[in-house]
Amino acid sequence: MKFTVEKLPQAKNEIDSLEQSQKEMLEADYKKIQEQGIEFVRVKPIQKEIFEIKTNELRSLFKYKAGKIIVVGVVFVKKTQKTPKEIIKLAKKRLKEV
Repeated sequence: MKFTVEKLPQAKNEIDSLEQSQKEMLEADYKKIQEQGIEFVRVKPIQKEIFEIKTNELRSLFKYKAGKIIVVGVVFVKKTQKTPKEIIKLAKKRLKEV
């Protein structure tokens, strides 16, 4: 299923702080979601309404929104096995407002 990928301003800032190669990988996955569908990227449920797009070592936490929009709330480089609780808390806070 195809979705429009919408990024919160905070997520845009996080993406801007990444290396160029990491930005390109993320944008390639977001483009794939918009042009081919979400089933063409690796997605994992994290909590009730929060999901994770896996792009190599990068993670984008998001939620689905009416009208086939994915709202990306947090982007980070994953360094541990589990997604840190403070990152999930931050995503919940940002995505609650959307």
